[in-house]
Amino acid sequence: MVGKKLLICLNIVLLAFFSGVYSAFANTEMKQGERFVDVPDNHWAKSEIEYLAARNIVAGYDQGSVTEFRPNNPVTRAEAAKMILIALGQKEADASSLPFTDVDSNHWARGWIARAMQLGFMTGYDNQTFRPNEGLSRAEMSKVLVEAFSLASKDASAESAPVFKDTAGHWALAYINRLYYYGIAVGRNDQFFPNDSISRAEFSVLLTRTINEQFRLPLPELVYNKAKTNVQGIVTASILNVRSQPSATAPLVGKLQKGQIVDIYDINGFWAKIKYNNQLAYVHKTYLKLRNVTGSPVQGRIIVVDAGHGGKDTGTIGAGTTEKVITLAVAKKLKAKLQKAGATVIMTRETDVYPTLEDRVNIAKSKYAEMFISIHVNSAAKTSAKGTEVFYDTSKNANGEESKKLAQFIQQEIVKRANMVDRGVKDYDFYVLRNNNITSVLIELGFISNSDDAKKLTSPQYQEIYAEAIYQGIIKYYTSQ
Repeated sequence: MVGKKLLICLNIVLLAFFSGVYSAFANTEMKQGERFVDVPDNHWAKSEIEYLAARNIVAGYDQGSVTEFRPNNPVTRAEAAKMILIALGQKEADASSLPFTDVDSNHWARGWIARAMQLGFMTGYDNQTFRPNEGLSRAEMSKVLVEAFSLASKDASAESAPVFKDTAGHWALAYINRLYYYGIAVGRNDQFFPNDSISRAEFSVLLTRTINEQFRLPLPELVYNKAKTNVQGIVTASILNVRSQPSATAPLVGKLQKGQIVDIYDINGFWAKIKYNNQLAYVHKTYLKLRNVTGSPVQGRIIVVDAGHGGKDTGTIGAGTTEKVITLAVAKKLKAKLQKAGATVIMTRETDVYPTLEDRVNIAKSKYAEMFISIHVNSAAKTSAKGTEVFYDTSKNANGEESKKLAQFIQQEIVKRANMVDRGVKDYDFYVLRNNNITSVLIELGFISNSDDAKKLTSPQYQEIYAEAIYQGIIKYYTSQ
């Protein structure tokens, strides 16, 4: 604890808690190399601001012959969305179905807000507003950074103990601690001031540290680097390369065989740190079935829940409703169950918007997901067709065998719990299955064209049953060999 306080004190001058943004309304782009007149050489955030500006992630305010950055201005939700998305290499999304009453069709950030919604790191409010011009607190931005860049947990026990005395019991405790343990954010006088607003300069520093480890703060080695975690990995590939560093170009130090079990010492992005021949080494986590030794089977697992269709794509139509409405209702219920059990849930959509099939796959990849669940509703010309079926792909998905196992567990649970006709599990190369390499399934809950199935599909009670069945199928998958 003494070392932590000393570290915090040493970094006071960096003012590194939190945030800032890129440019007022992002319409004026800064010329590369141009100096902001209000960011002098001795400004505490100059290096980070110039780093982002050189990459067109931030820009300034054109004042004729000079350009201002206005480092002390607060950042708005709309500005933050665009800045983060540019850093992620994202582009504006189709915003034709954006539901917010306070983001009109001419709003400069409309497409960026739509993309942020699709990726799931920003959402709106219950009254159908986004509040694009409203500022963010340090706590809110900590959540946005962690989720946007998928900063994986380094140590669950460390994240539950407050680093800062003013974050005990705070809803954003885990997010704030995670930034600290990544060397991205520190406090001031042992406090984080989570409810204070954030400035453009502060956020520039934090974003730079997030995307470039060379800017991060030096931290003493943590316990998680010395002891294994609660997670084991079962190798799912025929051969899994073991490398000296978390990179596909790093030297090989060995190979693992399918079915081998390894202890996990850390997970960062796609790379899992393991012990190999009594030395720490790295393997790509895509080819591991990650399993918790104790506690909730889904604690810490990154699971994408994909509500099929949305926006302009209604899906099948029948029984006075549409497929997109049913799939979203079940997806939200599933998300709640998984989150309650400790999973990190990524939704491809949480409102009536339309992410393309490519968007849905890219969301999974950008979030380092470990499982992909796509929910759909069937229809047929013959109204006698009924029942549930779950699809997986072995043609291109590297985890096709694991996907089949998951499909079987989910199929069994839905048939049993919802009393559905069993149409079995099927190997089929749907886009979202063949273009993922993680364990992925596509669920057809039932036929909206069949009167018996339709009654269940449109029933809130049965939507809850479907969600519970899928959840239990996931649990059985993670607890099986």
